[in-house]
Amino acid sequence: MSVRVRFAPSPTGHLHIGTARTALFNWLFARKEKGVFILRIEDTDLERSKREFELSIIDDLKWLGIDWDEFYRQSDRLNIYREIAERLLKEGKAYECFCTREELERLRGQGYNRRCLNLSETEKDALRKERKPAIRLLVSKDGETKFNDYLHGELCFQNNVIDDFVILKSDGTPTYNFSVVVDDIHMKITHIIRGEDHISNTPKQIQIYNALQVEPPIFVHIPMILGQDKAKLSKRHGATSIGEYRSMGYLSEAMVNFLALMGASYDNRQVLSKEELIDLFSLENLSKNPAIFDIKKLDFLSQEHIRKKPLEELTRLVIQFLEEKGLKDWIKDDAYLTRVVGILQSRIKTLKDIILMGDYFFTEEFSKDAEISPEERKKLNTILPDLLDTLGLLENWNATNLEEKMRSFIAERNLDSRWFLQSVRIIISGKKVTPSLFETMEILGKERTISRLRIWSGLA
Repeated sequence: MSVRVRFAPSPTGHLHIGTARTALFNWLFARKEKGVFILRIEDTDLERSKREFELSIIDDLKWLGIDWDEFYRQSDRLNIYREIAERLLKEGKAYECFCTREELERLRGQGYNRRCLNLSETEKDALRKERKPAIRLLVSKDGETKFNDYLHGELCFQNNVIDDFVILKSDGTPTYNFSVVVDDIHMKITHIIRGEDHISNTPKQIQIYNALQVEPPIFVHIPMILGQDKAKLSKRHGATSIGEYRSMGYLSEAMVNFLALMGASYDNRQVLSKEELIDLFSLENLSKNPAIFDIKKLDFLSQEHIRKKPLEELTRLVIQFLEEKGLKDWIKDDAYLTRVVGILQSRIKTLKDIILMGDYFFTEEFSKDAEISPEERKKLNTILPDLLDTLGLLENWNATNLEEKMRSFIAERNLDSRWFLQSVRIIISGKKVTPSLFETMEILGKERTISRLRIWSGLA
């Protein structure tokens, strides 16, 4: 059997963590089995569906590296749904419903009473002059609807609790359950991998498969993603959309790795490339238990993927990120930026950390999260003039020479080495923690380093 799977988002919002994981599992399965991955935009909810969300979802999928072999949009296929609904109508497997919204509202909680099932043609003709009918599937009330789920085993639902549900609205648009089944049949879907919140939809969908005399595909309902408090993942647990994490500067490889680990195992390995994930992915390794969203794990994975990234490639990503943040002035000198990225690469967890940890490399308006006390300032002001003279005479401005000169300077004056070097660090960077002070001074350059020391000491 040639595997054909689909990811079918509704463009009513941005791509969220759980939905992105569903897309990824489908994509990994298709690529592992050398099958077909279909992207299907389910936009039949005309009021809530927005083109901007469709474009946003597509953009985020591309960022994640999830490509597709076939693309469909449900709004382009409305005639197909209408034709199938009409066919079921003619076969006596569906019927027209003329009930108004008010009439249906009065039946809420009781279930639909089939009041339109046995209308005569004369009655139907009279009602058609007043309003267009919806079409309802005639559901068998006897017995039960069963299906085997790959993860959950056999699931059973009593048919007497399933109403004759609408498959085509009076405005000619299909309902979710109907359009999904029609598309899955037409697109020859073999496996449906989706969230377990769709289990409740499945009995109705199987009723449609039965009416159309088509064998349902294999269902794989994956558990939900929960927050650390075991509640359903929501905004209160932090950002939920892929775009938000992208804006924070997480690498796409890290996000893919993170999503893939939530609800699946890969030979007990954690840090994995996309190629490794494809190779190790298996439906058998999917978990039956809910996945827990752990931002610390995402940070860890992001840091690991950043460390593995070739410097030139990482620098290109940083350039793109800084441009998006409106910091084009920071990327005037590619060679300089590459050196900055290189010295920070082992420390950062996200691209945004370049801004948070390395602003002093690019601007004189850098943040100062560390201060020097008045007593220390007084002491430093007696020392810095001599240091400035020493640094000014240094011809070969590199980390090795800087370390040699400054340590000699400290020894000659019997200074506390740790205190003095930390003070210089704070003066030139505004931070208590930076990469090697001497490497930092080398990258900043002689002119900028000396200028900052002079300005701080009031000698400029």
